[in-house]
Amino acid sequence: MRMRGLHRHSSLAIAVLVLMAWATTVVANPKERLEYWRQNYPELLSTEDPRAAQAHAIFHRLLHTAGQKPGVMPRLYITRSDPWNISAPFALPDGGIILSKGALDICYHEPARGDDRLAFVLAHELAHQFKDDFWHMKFFQAIEASKVQSPQPTADLEEILRMARLTDDVQAKELYADKYGILYASMAGFNTNAIVTEDNTVNFFQDWVRALDPSRIRGVRTDRSHPSPQQRAEAIKAHLRQILDKMEVFNVGLWFYRAGDYQKAILAFEDFLQFFPSREVYHNLATSHHQLALQYYQLWKQDAWALPFKLSLAIDPMARAGKIALRGGDGTAKPAELFHTHLDKAIEFYRTAISLDPTYALAYSNLGCALMMQEDWYKAIATLQDALKIVPNFPQALNNLGVAFFYAENSRQAKAHLTRASELAPTYGAPLFNLGQLAHDAHQEAEAQRYWLAYLQLDPGSPWADRVRQKVPQALSPPQMASAVPQTPEAVMGVAVAAFADEVPASWGKPRMSQLTLEAQPFKIARYPSVVMTLSRHDEIVMITVLDGYKGKSAKGIALGSSAQEVLTHYGRPAQILEMTQGESWVYAAQGIAFQLRDHQVVTSWQLF
Repeated sequence: MRMRGLHRHSSLAIAVLVLMAWATTVVANPKERLEYWRQNYPELLSTEDPRAAQAHAIFHRLLHTAGQKPGVMPRLYITRSDPWNISAPFALPDGGIILSKGALDICYHEPARGDDRLAFVLAHELAHQFKDDFWHMKFFQAIEASKVQSPQPTADLEEILRMARLTDDVQAKELYADKYGILYASMAGFNTNAIVTEDNTVNFFQDWVRALDPSRIRGVRTDRSHPSPQQRAEAIKAHLRQILDKMEVFNVGLWFYRAGDYQKAILAFEDFLQFFPSREVYHNLATSHHQLALQYYQLWKQDAWALPFKLSLAIDPMARAGKIALRGGDGTAKPAELFHTHLDKAIEFYRTAISLDPTYALAYSNLGCALMMQEDWYKAIATLQDALKIVPNFPQALNNLGVAFFYAENSRQAKAHLTRASELAPTYGAPLFNLGQLAHDAHQEAEAQRYWLAYLQLDPGSPWADRVRQKVPQALSPPQMASAVPQTPEAVMGVAVAAFADEVPASWGKPRMSQLTLEAQPFKIARYPSVVMTLSRHDEIVMITVLDGYKGKSAKGIALGSSAQEVLTHYGRPAQILEMTQGESWVYAAQGIAFQLRDHQVVTSWQLF
């Protein structure tokens, strides 16, 4: 026993010496910078492999959700060959993420699940980077250093490999990155069931871990004591199951938000925040409080048009307030008090989101809106200018900044920013409405009518359009909107909201069940293999969501992949457009349906409520 212990300590000393040798050159080591890889490993271009272009698109989607560390700009570089003969992606201290063609081959072995699996792999590496954890890089450099001393594999090298695979520290780092990889990928809209499922029909980890096993390094013997890929996959499955179950709470928060039930959305986001305090969750919590503040503002002012300008939180507080019972904590608070309470919380949470990611332009834009509601015009201007430093051509921030300048009594700057917003996004109606309001306040009625008539062409069916018609008598009569004609009831494969859970047909398959409690009310979430999810209370279905991969259509023929124009043609203008980190949610309150759009297409899901 003593001899074995001495041998282990001796091997450990060898491993430490190798890592120390690496550490003495860490400052000057060029391999820790992306430029080294650009110069020494040819890039896999999208012209050679379309998966490369898809990888960069997935990477940018993940960054919108995960954010970035101050002073570090994550960048993806895809190599044609595998560094060190291993298909492992790894993170660099300067923000680089190195991915190889071999890693793409593993992820896209089943093409239908390739995007989702690659999203997890890239999110896993982002998690390492955000944690300043570059153990993969150090480990492979230690191997390289040992080979320089002895070109042939040695027992010492194999001992380094074995210890790296078995150390508790490495296992903890990998579990951490697995957890956040699942979270980032799921919050960016990817199907994380493509990683591992309860019924063992999907176990991507087995292929992935097998491909990345260090024993694949040329000449190194397999370590029989090391857990097999199947064993690691089984060990991690329970951990990932907990994460995925918790993600359902976040998704329920999004469902309630899209349905206009901001109070329940707040409860769900607060619950999820205890598990994952990220910028995305704080931002969604802030916007939910912000929406409630606006509704209480309307009740307080008792004026349908208390908000004279159309701000770009993408809110329309008049549209849903009539269907929702607004209330205070003890039932005695007045609307003015509740307005200030929720607005203060929104500002607090926006600022927390920004502190977690100072490059989060959307949070700056929404914070600027909230500060205007506090009549703090100059802070609002400064905040919106910060958003434009991050994204110079951000139409929503430009629109909000134009309104802020108007309130700060700088009409020239107000008009310049609103005009710029309209030029950048010709189909974006808010700047045209606000330019009309600006001209109206300046008693330039002909100009006001010109802007408002142009606005009506873009947004003929919203309450803001009704406001325009009140001020422009010669405006065209409102077209017959989809909401004004008999509606076809919305259902998913024959099941509608208000059905009972036992009415779901057996053809949907056996669901995976989870539950949560909001305001002492129990809710059940059922995820069916037919890529449908339901939310029920007391066994009555209150929401139905179709997921990525669903092949059916809505009552008016919209499917996943349909264009924004098709949605407009069949459903008319939405009652609300909610800006989300990953695109927009078009809410049709009268029909009880919301579509999720990104890049002018229906993506990921739609929802019945």
